[in-house]
Amino acid sequence: MEASADEQWARYGRALISSMSEVLTETPDDAHANLLETADYWLSVGLVLGLREPRQAERLLQVIEAHEPERGELERDATSLIGHALG
Repeated sequence: MEASADEQWARYGRALISSMSEVLTETPDDAHANLLETADYWLSVGLVLGLREPRQAERLLQVIEAHEPERGELERDATSLIGHALG
């Protein structure tokens, strides 16, 4: 049986909060809603870009990774988010 849209949204929200837990512990509580909304927006933009413009998305990721010395960490974070959000 497939989860309802509300259950899927709740699971995604928990995964996003879990993925951002380190950031959230370092910021004031009153900023959390804005941080999560911003993260949700940019994650959604990235997914759309990845689906509609995969070559451009790959180039953008290369730019990001050039400034992120731990590519493996990004990959582990991505795998963790997928596992938590989609089970």
